[in-house]
Amino acid sequence: MPERADTTSAGTGAAIRVGAAIRVRPARRGDADDIARIHNQGIEERSATFETEPRSRGQVEARLGQGGQPVMVAERDGRIVGWAAVSRENHRCAQAGVGEYTIYVDRDARGAGVGVPLLEGVVAEARRLGYWKVIGRIFSTNESSIALARRCGFYEVGLHRRHGRIADEWMDVLVVERLLDDDASD
Repeated sequence: MPERADTTSAGTGAAIRVGAAIRVRPARRGDADDIARIHNQGIEERSATFETEPRSRGQVEARLGQGGQPVMVAERDGRIVGWAAVSRENHRCAQAGVGEYTIYVDRDARGAGVGVPLLEGVVAEARRLGYWKVIGRIFSTNESSIALARRCGFYEVGLHRRHGRIADEWMDVLVVERLLDDDASD
């Protein structure tokens, strides 16, 4: 990926350096404020979620307390610049190994190489926890998220047309999936 100029992180004055090492690790309770801040950027932008209410620290902490559902963060230069999670897609026993991923990257770190290691990290943790498939639901207009899913080995399996409305506009949702078994075949 070509180098690009440093950008300044809104509200912190800290620079996000392109090419700086990204560290992906399990999220901790102390990360809740950063996770909420980054998630709320996605809510404000209306490009990745149907949610309309900001996420609170307490809501994030409750999510972090759910066992068997990995939440990872990406750090660059000691700052959290993204988070990703895999949640059970369905609570039926026969589908216990199917998860749905969520990923959000700080707006000032987008395009700086955070998404791939973060998504790969949470998928690896999901595999370790026994998931055999991970799916994603992406707004069909969110080209960067679709490209990220493809780069990480997800393939398109369907489209939910007119799945919800944002600002009086119908949104289609692309469904992607990735089988995690090494010997899985199409």
